[in-house]
Amino acid sequence: MSQQLLLRQVRVFDSETGIGPLTDVLIANGRIAAIGAHLPVRDEEVFACNGLILAPGFVDLRACAREPGDEHEEDLISLSDAANAGGFTAVVVNPDTTPGNDDHAVTELILRRAREYGHCDVLPQGALSHRLKGETLAPMGEMSEAGAVCFGDGDRPMTSARLLRRALEYARGFDRPIFTHAIDPDLAGTGTIHEGPWSTRLGMRGIPAAAEHVTVARDIAVTQLAHSRLHFARVTTAKSVDLIRAAKAEGIRVTASVTPWHLTLTDAAMVDYDVNLKLVAPLRTEADRLALLAGLADGTIDAICSDHMPVNIAGKALEFDYAASGAIAIQTTLAQVLACVRAGELALPVALNALTRGPRRVLNMGDGRIESGAAADLTLLDPQAKWTLDATTNKSKSRNTVLWGRELTGRTILTVFRGKVVFRA
Repeated sequence: MSQQLLLRQVRVFDSETGIGPLTDVLIANGRIAAIGAHLPVRDEEVFACNGLILAPGFVDLRACAREPGDEHEEDLISLSDAANAGGFTAVVVNPDTTPGNDDHAVTELILRRAREYGHCDVLPQGALSHRLKGETLAPMGEMSEAGAVCFGDGDRPMTSARLLRRALEYARGFDRPIFTHAIDPDLAGTGTIHEGPWSTRLGMRGIPAAAEHVTVARDIAVTQLAHSRLHFARVTTAKSVDLIRAAKAEGIRVTASVTPWHLTLTDAAMVDYDVNLKLVAPLRTEADRLALLAGLADGTIDAICSDHMPVNIAGKALEFDYAASGAIAIQTTLAQVLACVRAGELALPVALNALTRGPRRVLNMGDGRIESGAAADLTLLDPQAKWTLDATTNKSKSRNTVLWGRELTGRTILTVFRGKVVFRA
């Protein structure tokens, strides 16, 4: 059931005007009932915010739920709890589960399971191809009717430009974006980290930056040909940012997101061979990292996604080459991004916009502004709060992150979903 809650003395973030002055926000019947200074107290719970920032609920464009198939690593309930703890009220879940989400029945299963728990909007990404093999199209129309918000093959690269064009043209009919993991598997080969001085020094097989931006250039051209919408699910290189910036200037309908790992770390972090930093999209150079930050600042990159990928202990307890890729991040994304803000590399309004309005626009969800009558999906955050991700605070079923046990700065204090408090720090 929804609650009646009065948030006293908050600073409301608006994507157009930035962070506003102190005010009160009243939540009732699942919606924002009133906004104003010194609202009267009646029967509602009062939460003293003391100048904390209130933002629209964060939206994550890329996370792995592992359900169905590998619920021991993560299920939709644990993912929802971790999302809430990270300030997210909506999460796009990848289709590469077991079985994959390439059929309306799997889409309906995911949505039904999420509705039963009711803590987060779980938004299924439908598979682009049958069995995610990249050979023939999946029944995208049926999955769209069932509730799929976008289509892609998760972490599997789209090697066929012809199939990508067909998917883009098909998706145009029901106005759903195609998500792509831009990588040329022939160029990437069996590489595990970025190809450069550090891969040579560490004696590891590298993935050249060209493996990404060659594919980005191809996919932009195919999108222009299909007159449709394409989203680059995670970009990592400076050249990719340049290509996307130029495409947007030409009016080509492309969008992009970036992970907190690529905003905060570089391939130099691989010096200790930490398997928790083995990611599907490898960490790149300092020049690439700075280009990604610049892309966020000028709007070339639309969103920050967590790229949350739970892996069990056995999957990481292997030699680097054989360990599974990925890291959990949905609870730590805010703290990672705020580290860039404190370093003066990113403006706070830009960071919050990339977690709120940016991803909503990619999915045609509106702006999610905090105003009277709007749905009460909200995140209350404290940029200065200190906390540690450990066995006590972690909501995920997995713990594969280099940030485990480290003190972090910046935290979600309260998450409200449809008027109900679903997380309290």
